[in-house]
Amino acid sequence: MKYLFSLLFTLILLQACKKNQIQAPVVPVTNNASVKFVNGEPNTTATYQFLLNGQKITGTALAYAGIFPGTVEYAAVQPGQATISITAGTDTTFTPLVQATVNLEAGKRYGIIWSGDMSKDPFVLVENRSQPVDSGYVMAQCVNLIQSNQTIDILSLPDSTVLFAAIPYKGVKDYIKLPYAGTYLVRETGTNITLAKATLSLSQTRNYTWYVRGKKYDTLATSKTKITLDYYTNGYPQAP
Repeated sequence: MKYLFSLLFTLILLQACKKNQIQAPVVPVTNNASVKFVNGEPNTTATYQFLLNGQKITGTALAYAGIFPGTVEYAAVQPGQATISITAGTDTTFTPLVQATVNLEAGKRYGIIWSGDMSKDPFVLVENRSQPVDSGYVMAQCVNLIQSNQTIDILSLPDSTVLFAAIPYKGVKDYIKLPYAGTYLVRETGTNITLAKATLSLSQTRNYTWYVRGKKYDTLATSKTKITLDYYTNGYPQAP
């Protein structure tokens, strides 16, 4: 049996017909929940498929740092209670490795992030903003995906102002208003130990989810799993 999964993006509609994929009706986005999936597990040899209520939602398996459907776009799904699970990218039987129940509200945007945690709460569910912000600025929230008991801070340069303080593993800090461009440090909380540095130039008036990914204390510049301040866009802003 084949299922048709229609992905509603803000500007474009992509349709795919593949085995074990979800069938979603083509209806206004306000009647759906919008979701984005991120593979934040620092494992460069593994890929994963994301499933919604037992049916594959990602088109192809996501490698480390992969995002589906894209850094800006979201997939539109039916709102309500849903079971999110992941399977190994090579598993054609789609046997879940971990799963969790989430509640998705109509008209809202969500990021669903996998960090590699096999606990009873394997995913970080992040509600994303859709309202525009003033010209010259962005709104950003921040998630810590480093598997460690050590919390982290995000600081802005050149004055080392702490923007996000003491973020625990899988913790989420709420949105703050920032200039659209800047240079930032990731540090262990309350120390001068710098884990990463990033210079970002973002699109004005938009909202972003920042997330710190990578292996604990991996700061080697050439490492594929080095600690990195990454981000995705919360779609295109909509008027309140």
